[in-house]
Amino acid sequence: MTVGFVGFGEAAYCIAQGLRQEGVERILSYDVMQNDPKMKESFEQKCADCGAKMMASAADVCREAELVISAVPSKYAVSVARSTLDGVHSGLLFLDVSTATPAEKREIADMVEEKGALCADGAMLGTLLKDKHQVPILLSGNGAAAIKEKMDPYHMRLEVVEGVSGVATGIKFIRSIAAKGLSCLLIEALQAGQRFGVEQIIVDSFLDSYGPGFIEIVDGYVSGAVLHADRREHEMQNVVDFLRSESLPFTMAEASRQKLKWLHDNKVKDHFNTGVPRNWVGVLDGWQL
Repeated sequence: MTVGFVGFGEAAYCIAQGLRQEGVERILSYDVMQNDPKMKESFEQKCADCGAKMMASAADVCREAELVISAVPSKYAVSVARSTLDGVHSGLLFLDVSTATPAEKREIADMVEEKGALCADGAMLGTLLKDKHQVPILLSGNGAAAIKEKMDPYHMRLEVVEGVSGVATGIKFIRSIAAKGLSCLLIEALQAGQRFGVEQIIVDSFLDSYGPGFIEIVDGYVSGAVLHADRREHEMQNVVDFLRSESLPFTMAEASRQKLKWLHDNKVKDHFNTGVPRNWVGVLDGWQL
């Protein structure tokens, strides 16, 4: 089994680690930043960690893989898919797990399937650092069932939903109204709590109300929003556009987008010399707000 990744950021790396542990024999990767002098060593280390072979282009990944997972920032999803086409072949399974819009997912599927491959839209709904390849993923589109069948032996948590490419992402967008909104609410509440020295009392009250397991949500949602503010702000812009196109209210989605933009514009993630801690206490200790 050969699995290729186009885009080898956190999402692809986490999934690749899990698939290697499950026994996937061959993993290929390509990222447009892999030869950047500032990033080269990091990509080489990630590839070494999961036994991935670094390829020269996205098309090369597609040429040799049975399944390709495209995990790039949403604003590049269509152009990256276009760059793979020289390597896309009949029998290839192509899974796009970006947060591109439903319309863009359909455009990607049309391009890829014109070359004889099967394509699916993938919407990741969980925490990659914890779940790795077992992050829950909704699949829609012509290639959804085939991808699920191919990857079930490797214990991926894939669920096929009826409909064309883009349907799975639409579900994720609706979910993101609450999920991204909660992360922004937590950040605003903890920033205010820190100002008055009552942040621990605030968190303890959440745990009293929602149970001790809620601490994982606080840790993950607060650190994740700081770490990925730019990407998530773009995703929430896509959510706003999606809701607007359906004549649905988007007040809360827009508020979350603005909060994520504020985190990015204020370069909050750059306040951490050794990376953003993955717990709320570490974030508050270093975010300088």
